[in-house]
Amino acid sequence: MKHLLVFLLASAFAFATAFSADHVAEAVPLTASSTDPVAEAVPINIRIELQVVAIPEQIAIPLVAEMKKKEKIEAANTRIQELLAKGTAKLVGWPIIITHSGQRAVCEAIKEIRYAAEYNPPTVSVSPNVPADAPAKIGPTVDLTTFEGIPTGFETRNTGVTFEVEAVLGPDGKTIDLNMVPQTVRLKGYRKVTIEGAARKGKVVVEQPQFDTNKLTTSLTVRSGERVLLGVYPIEDPPKHLEFFILKAEAIPVE
Repeated sequence: MKHLLVFLLASAFAFATAFSADHVAEAVPLTASSTDPVAEAVPINIRIELQVVAIPEQIAIPLVAEMKKKEKIEAANTRIQELLAKGTAKLVGWPIIITHSGQRAVCEAIKEIRYAAEYNPPTVSVSPNVPADAPAKIGPTVDLTTFEGIPTGFETRNTGVTFEVEAVLGPDGKTIDLNMVPQTVRLKGYRKVTIEGAARKGKVVVEQPQFDTNKLTTSLTVRSGERVLLGVYPIEDPPKHLEFFILKAEAIPVE
């Protein structure tokens, strides 16, 4: 009996020791996971910049060919910055956006132009010019003051540079997916519009604004820090110039 009791006590001690060791072994990975590099990853922002530049046609056309080649685009961009510094090229806009991955962001540098878009047509008011005690017929009188068109509705148009973008950083941390809508709007001038009354009775001439718009809606994937020529547009202000849309996007660790 005594030997049996000793055996049982020894077995219980061995089991308790093994149970404790198992739990210690399981606890080690849980402690180690707190130092997992993923858990301590540095947060990342994405910076997107769009440089809009107007360049004289004779200089711009050779630059377009260079901006299309990855091995030459940086040198061509340096040339464009030199043209800006000399005043040969004109900086139209340079929106810079810093945002989180997956967030939509908008940058605007605009001037609002408000104008009348709807008018009441002119009317002709005719009244008899006949005194109450006059026996004879006298011709009617036309009231010319009713020939004016009266504005009844207004619209607002934004001129300048607008940049709307959504950027998503790829799993590799080196590529960026972009959905974007860059655009420039200019006031070209005013044109005369004739508003006629019913049955062509009476008309008035009003001025309406005209706008030039360069707009691009696109999606693409770029490498972080890569520069891309998005589009080239002929413009009239300044005359005989081409407008470049130059994009650069990069991932920036938060320090």
